[in-house]
Amino acid sequence: MSFNLARAAAIGAALILAAPASADGTKSVKVSYADLNLSSATGRDALDRRVARTADRICGVALEQQLELLAAAKRCAATARESARPAIELAHRNATNRQLAARDMSVTVAP
Repeated sequence: MSFNLARAAAIGAALILAAPASADGTKSVKVSYADLNLSSATGRDALDRRVARTADRICGVALEQQLELLAAAKRCAATARESARPAIELAHRNATNRQLAARDMSVTVAP
């Protein structure tokens, strides 16, 4: 069981692909859900966790020590999660309606 969890974590980490910074300097990251079953609550929760971790990483939540900057990093992460919400909801609907998956099975997270 722990081997499967470790394997799943490694796969999940490998599926997070960094994208180049946009013209205004913000960084965006694609978070893959190709290995998840989004028609299940477990799969949907896993995608939500991936997006949240990616948003935290993009915005530097774990790295910030100063209270004011930490608050700004958390606001950035919340904005990044919200930016991905429409794509996540579409992926959930497609899985629920058993529609064919998009060729690019990922959502983009950006602050």
